Amino acid sequence: MKLSLAIFMLAAAMRLHAAPPTETPRVPTHAPAVIELRDQFDAPQKLSFPTTNVTLLTIADKNGSEQIPGWIAPLKQRFGPRIDIRGIADVSAVPWPLRNWVRKKFQKVQSYPVMMDWSGDAVKAFTYVPDQANVLVLDRRGQIIKRLSGAATQPSVQEVFVAIDRALAGSTPPSSLPP
Repeated sequence: MKLSLAIFMLAAAMRLHAAPPTETPRVPTHAPAVIELRDQFDAPQKLSFPTTNVTLLTIADKNGSEQIPGWIAPLKQRFGPRIDIRGIADVSAVPWPLRNWVRKKFQKVQSYPVMMDWSGDAVKAFTYVPDQANVLVLDRRGQIIKRLSGAATQPSVQEVFVAIDRALAGSTPPSSLPP
């Protein structure tokens, strides 16, 4: 009986957490100045602006994560180390007792660090689209210059290429950025 009650309470809490917002969220134009989260290896990760590179930021929940590789492969091939590729996983729907298990699953699947957002606060700051890969191009100051969501298509990847090329061409080196 106690187990059934606990399962019911957990299910109810997850439904409340997943409830759609009642008002239209404002779409931000800048990243937060600093995001500090731990990755799947429990190592601290920090994304802060201004930065030395143009940043490609991917944000996804479990469903959206399946679309991420279609974006990353062509971008890595074209830009290599000229851009900083970072990822945030929205794992806020994972109940506390399952977090360690989810972290270990991530370790097996992803060898590169993925910031794990257990609270959902970091991903909310970007107003991301759930159940889809969210791809954001951020200039060196943290301004969001391109935002796309969904599966990668040739035209959408081309849009990101153009945005990154413009950001790289027009970026001011961090040493000359005003404080």
